[in-house]
Amino acid sequence: MDFDDLYDKLPLASQPFTEIRDMGLVYVDKTEFVYRIARNPVPKIFSRPRRFGKSTIAYTLEELFLHGVAPYDGHDSYFKGLAIEKLWHDEGEYLVLRFDFHEINSDCAKVEDFEALLIKQFVEVCRDHDLTLPKEPFRFRELFSSMLKQLPQRSVVLLIDEYDAPLLRHVNDKAELEKCRLLMIGLFGAIKSNQGKFRCVFFTGITRYQDLEFGTAANTFTDLTNHPKFAASCGYTRAELKQYFADNLRYAAAVRAGCDPEAVSSAQIEALLDEMSFWYDGYSFDGSQQNKVFSTWSVLQFFADYRAIFDSYWSSEESQGLPQLLKVTLARVDLTQLLNEVAAGEIVVSSTEFRRSSLLNPEANPYALMFQAGYLTLSQPISRSGKIHLQCPNNEIRLAFANLVAWSLFNKDDFYSPDYVQRSLGILSRHDPKEMLAHFRDLFASVSYDRYAITSESTVAALISFHLFSLGLKPRMEVVNNAGKADCVFDLPKHELTIVFEYKFVQAATERGLNSTLNAAIKQVLTRKYAHDAASQRIVASFALVFSAAKTKRNIERLALADYTVRYEK
Repeated sequence: MDFDDLYDKLPLASQPFTEIRDMGLVYVDKTEFVYRIARNPVPKIFSRPRRFGKSTIAYTLEELFLHGVAPYDGHDSYFKGLAIEKLWHDEGEYLVLRFDFHEINSDCAKVEDFEALLIKQFVEVCRDHDLTLPKEPFRFRELFSSMLKQLPQRSVVLLIDEYDAPLLRHVNDKAELEKCRLLMIGLFGAIKSNQGKFRCVFFTGITRYQDLEFGTAANTFTDLTNHPKFAASCGYTRAELKQYFADNLRYAAAVRAGCDPEAVSSAQIEALLDEMSFWYDGYSFDGSQQNKVFSTWSVLQFFADYRAIFDSYWSSEESQGLPQLLKVTLARVDLTQLLNEVAAGEIVVSSTEFRRSSLLNPEANPYALMFQAGYLTLSQPISRSGKIHLQCPNNEIRLAFANLVAWSLFNKDDFYSPDYVQRSLGILSRHDPKEMLAHFRDLFASVSYDRYAITSESTVAALISFHLFSLGLKPRMEVVNNAGKADCVFDLPKHELTIVFEYKFVQAATERGLNSTLNAAIKQVLTRKYAHDAASQRIVASFALVFSAAKTKRNIERLALADYTVRYEK
């Protein structure tokens, strides 16, 4: 089993479906979902984070409507052996129009530039098919509508990939964003006015079209984004990894075990899949735990690394989703509230606020945009209860999200690198007070007070809880027992260790004042006996932390091990 041979078969670029099949690259059969999209003419829109395989679906639809599933031009059908081969019976001939708005918009500084390129492509279509052009100067909607009126009913297939790319390009420019929105309203309006001309309309994007305030122009579209039947249409399931990437799994497991691929056991492969699940699985677009998928891009990048090292592939501008949009969003939110909600593990927002979130609204709920960008995923099915439940899908996104928020807190990129995370976990696992004090002092010293003014005990707690969350831990805040309430409790399962924090926030800057506050916190820990509630871990270490808000300090000034309890199992 040669790594180079395995690498050469990975579909690492955004390639046409026919090229993937021609080159013998791994193609995970999603054609059953393609069939569900193509079977009826109702316009459909479908959003997923970047690098999840949306473009592959658009390319597959293009080939399906151009040539069907039968052999042609002296070669086998590209659909031979795939699920759709036995499902598809349409033999019609169609005018197939596929446009990649991300590609068209890549060099456009203004919306007018994008519209001009779009018009140019439609003019070429009209000339290629001997269609009459309207009088110049052309406006896009008039040109598109004129073209459609000259074509037979149910004869056009329109596939638009990354339809929202121009909108996202101008998210910081209100005037250009409004021009783009009006252009999109013209596109949706032309489709609505000439709906009978289309055999299939399929749009992909990152944002849902409801977010963009297109009004009634888009109300003929069916949104497949959270439909249960399309939950696994992008991304890879665990079963698909085992079916289509068996050799890649065996090779990676061998590298990690330091043995020959032939010696890898099924148990080792399952253990590798468990690790991959922790890092790259967990995306649920319908809230069902049965329909979770792995990130396509991240899995392929993991298999492409001959060292088989787990890392966050969302750390670069290219693969991070919508970094600029999210940075703008984070700059508008209450960071204390955001850190508390994220660190709590699950975010609950009203469905009305979630659905009405818009790029055009500076007060938009940031969690809706984070969901679309792949930073959050549904933790429960969407119901009529009025609540949307969201959570971080996996460790890769936890690190990417941590770095995104850290950009707002510390004005630093890639703050939570894998090396930093491992060093931090090592410090916590050793639970040495001096080492931990130095660690937290470095953390607080990095905070930009212009972005995050630490003014209360709750802001101290929010920052530490977010920090723990970013390390892959699950901090529990304000944990109540019979004797009182612990400010923060978290577990280090590998070390059979539970750590408890008791915070104190003071204005004091003197040694006497700080020491007095620390002693009071230690006494509080001992009185409340937090260790008695730790049923799952063998060791409980309770710490008292004192934050001084004095201008000359503004940091954790005291940290002491207040209680250390070893619980022996009966």
